[in-house]
Amino acid sequence: MSIITAIFQAILQAITYIIPISQSGHATVFHDFAGRADGTVTQLTGAVNIGIAIGIFAATYKLVFKLAAELFNTGKAVVQKDFSYKNSTNTRKLVIYLLISFVPMLLWLIPIGKYGSLYTVLKATAYNNTLLDDGVFFAVLGALIFVAARQLGFERNNRFVSLPAAITVGVCSVFFVPVSGLALIGGVFAALVLFGVSGKLALKYGYLMSVPVLLITGIVQLCSADYKSSIAAIVIGIVLSAPVAFLCVRILGNVVKKGLLKYISYYDFSIGLIVAVIGAIQLIVR
Repeated sequence: MSIITAIFQAILQAITYIIPISQSGHATVFHDFAGRADGTVTQLTGAVNIGIAIGIFAATYKLVFKLAAELFNTGKAVVQKDFSYKNSTNTRKLVIYLLISFVPMLLWLIPIGKYGSLYTVLKATAYNNTLLDDGVFFAVLGALIFVAARQLGFERNNRFVSLPAAITVGVCSVFFVPVSGLALIGGVFAALVLFGVSGKLALKYGYLMSVPVLLITGIVQLCSADYKSSIAAIVIGIVLSAPVAFLCVRILGNVVKKGLLKYISYYDFSIGLIVAVIGAIQLIVR
């Protein structure tokens, strides 16, 4: 694998993962046109996922360390039978809600006969010989982002994360991660905003959920990839994607703050329409 390929993939994969325009959807479209829509994975993809996780961590490390300390204190309180949810601080509640949001992801492990697991079945939407569904999910993502942008425009969002919001986000994330055309950070952000959570906190929640998902998938892809990548490509993938992800976190925060999120939804709608039309033509031709 060439160094140039590693550079371009590291940059584009990081941008499309952080900015809510669907990394999985763009990868599917590229692979479809390249004639490689077969679900195979390279080690470089895993390396870039790890790099993106590092970049997000670097942008949110203060909050991560704060929550890690609170997780330890919460565990200690539970062991000492001194835990009280009612009297928990917002930091402790955030830790609890994040853990709750991760629980539904265990559904990915449900076996689906010869198809493997639920995760592999959902992931298969990326290589089912048509881009029609990918285009539809691009549009769904655009709709979520557009509605969230409108909600923030009303300036009513000042709530903290709630238990119903955490559960909803967790259930939705079962689909946000593997389904081509959707996006974890964008989907989590939009869902929380619709529950009245502030845009800043909703973004942080999405970032916090992304880091472990990226690390786990990245490590799995590195160890079980269909195609090997050179050491140089892997190093470039990690080293380059990390700062790009860090920069994108900062950019997305400013986009939300300045009320420019609707333009991202316009992009999602546009690419969704184009991809859906191409997918419809594929169904007719094939």
